[in-house]
Order: sequence, then structure tokens, then C-alpha cells
Amino acid sequence: MENRYKMRVMAVTIGTLAALSIFITVRYRRRRRSQKCPSSSCYLRGDHCQNQKKPQHAFKRVLADNSYSPFKHLKKLHDSPNENDLNSHPYEAEITALLDNPGLEFSFMNEYTDLKMSETYTWVETETQLKELVDVLSKERVFSVDTEQHSLRSFLGFTALIQISTQKEDYLVDTIALHDAMSVIRPVFADSSICKVFHGSDNDILWLQRDFHIYVVNLFDTAKACEVLSKPQKSLAYLLETYCGVTTNKLLQREDWRQRPLSNEMVQYARIDAHYLLYIANCLIAELKQQENEISCPDDKFHFVLEASRRSNMTCLQLYTKDVEGFPGESAASSLSSRHLNGQGGVSSNFETKFPDLVRRLCAWRDIMARLHDESLRYVLSDQAIVALADRAPMTTTESLG
Repeated sequence: MENRYKMRVMAVTIGTLAALSIFITVRYRRRRRSQKCPSSSCYLRGDHCQNQKKPQHAFKRVLADNSYSPFKHLKKLHDSPNENDLNSHPYEAEITALLDNPGLEFSFMNEYTDLKMSETYTWVETETQLKELVDVLSKERVFSVDTEQHSLRSFLGFTALIQISTQKEDYLVDTIALHDAMSVIRPVFADSSICKVFHGSDNDILWLQRDFHIYVVNLFDTAKACEVLSKPQKSLAYLLETYCGVTTNKLLQREDWRQRPLSNEMVQYARIDAHYLLYIANCLIAELKQQENEISCPDDKFHFVLEASRRSNMTCLQLYTKDVEGFPGESAASSLSSRHLNGQGGVSSNFETKFPDLVRRLCAWRDIMARLHDESLRYVLSDQAIVALADRAPMTTTESLG
């Protein structure tokens, strides 16, 4: 009897989630169609632009929508159509080949004599410009990459800017204007003969998959190199100051990167993050090689460069996934309830029973509203507000009447 009841509850839950998923998908797409932004490079600048619509409403194709359905990864044409392989890594073989390559060297890294950042850079906002950038990058042996994200006014977040630097030029790619054309740049990121330099790439790797089905193959992550070298710090700010004598205002990372045009300070910040990465990578690779040479016994020799490369490319094997819960907002509700009740000390059994249920209902409402309106959870209702509402709700009939 108990098992039958559990199965009934499970069936109702699955059915409810499926219905919610379909409802949210339909409403979300309808809302995007009805609120598309006009073709313009001006977003969210109240002083200069009357258009306050969300720029993501102009995206024609959204790979990670707000429904409860799982994320589907890129499927290469020659891959088998096996349903079980839908979420396998499309470039696993290429990345594994790099991990297994014992002769990997970074001989393409050159000595840098001039670190100065020029006044000019290239802003990429048309498909023609993007194709020209791909032509440039396809001839390079290495380039550096960074991304800027927006997450406050979007449920899952999206990439608002990609910074790419070669040894000769800095490029800022407007991924809002080019969102639906970014597949053009996919091949150079997947080209195993071209090294891509990131710093702290764990999230960037996932964000590029989420928004554009871009998969990075052949990565050198300067943060992983810092780990291998046992650096006292591994932040990009530390590396910029140590190797380049450059300081940055990390508060700019929290700016609204949807806005167009970007302020001069934001442009400078974005360029710095990618521009100096190639030089920093060069310095770190030299140190890794030096560490290897200082080990006198060949039998105990630790391959510092290969280890940094291995850790970097292991990051590339990550796959983006959407959080799919059994009940909307379940994990947030559980965490909030336990944290609050543990901090309360002695509480009545009535409160201990009803408080988690109220939090669960509020978290479920927040989750559904955030998905429907494409807002972050914290924008719809903060954790503190949920706890306060549940805390002050009447727990008994007497309290309700009083």
C-alpha cells in the first residue's frame, strides 16, 4: 500500500514537472517573440536609449532554455545516433589524445619584449567581422580568451562579451549582437592544433557550451599552472601585478555587461584580462620548465609542463548541465530551512514542522516565476526575504486571528 502511494506521488510529481516545463517553454518563447529588441547596438543605457527590453529577447535560438528539460550537447554529424550518447562530450576523443600525448611542448610561445597595450582594439559586432576574426585565429598557434557574464536579469545567465587576444591584436566580441552567429567561431576553439589560454577556465568552459555549443580543445589554464607551481596565490589580479605590474579594479566584473556602448573603464578592464594572458602564460611555462630542469634525478623527474597541460585539458572534458530537481526550488528550500532552524536553537515543534513547508512553497513559487520571466532567483525574491516571510507567517489559528 505504501509503495503504491509513493508511486502515485512520484507520478503526480513527474506529471506536474512535465506540464510546468511545457508551460514555461511556451510562455518563455512567446514572451521573447513579443518583446524582441529592435536591431540596435544600444542596450540598457537610460541616458541615451529608450529601449529597456532585455537583449536576450532578441536571441532566435536559446540552447539552454528555462524549462525543466535537460541540456542537450552538440552532436557531431559522424557520431552514432544512440540516444544514450546525446550528452557525451563531442570532442572527448580529441581532448583525450592531448592528455595522452607525452611529447606536448609549448614551443610556439615567444618571448615578449613589449607589454604595452596599444590604444586600438577591434570591436566585433557583425557576422562579417566575426568571420574575419575566425580567419585571423585559424592562422594563429595560440590566442587568449576571457568572458564577461550577465546573471542578475536572466535565470540561467548568458555570455555578454568574449575577449580574445593574439600577439598582435585585441578583439572584443559582442556576443549579444552575435548570439545567433557564434557557431562560426566554434571550429577554431575545437581545433587541437591551436592552444587557447584562459585563466580560471572552469566556468568559462561551461558557459561557452551553454550559450553557443562552443567546446574548447587544447587549453592552457594559467590558474592550473599556478597550482602546479604551488604559487602563494593564483588569482589573475595577482599574476597581472606580479608579472606585468598592472592593477585592475575587480569591482568592474560586477558591472552590467549587457549595456552598449561599454564605458571606457569597462573596455579597458575587458582588454586587460585577455591582453596580458599570453605573456603571463609564457612566464609560467618558463618557470615550469625551470622546475623540471632543477630536479637532478631523472627517475624522480616530475613533468611540470605536462601536468599543467593535463590539468588544463581535464577541465575541457567538463559538460554543462542544467539543475533538474524533483520539485521546483527543492534544494534551495532544504538549504534555507536547515540553516535557519539550526541557527534558531530551541523552537516549537509546530514551527519546526510548518516553517520548512512554507519555505518550500515560497522557493517553488520563486523558481517558477524566475523561469517564466527569465529573472535570477535573487532578483525575484532573495533568500533573506523568503526566510523573513516564512518566519513571520502565523503558525496557529490563534495567531492568524490575532
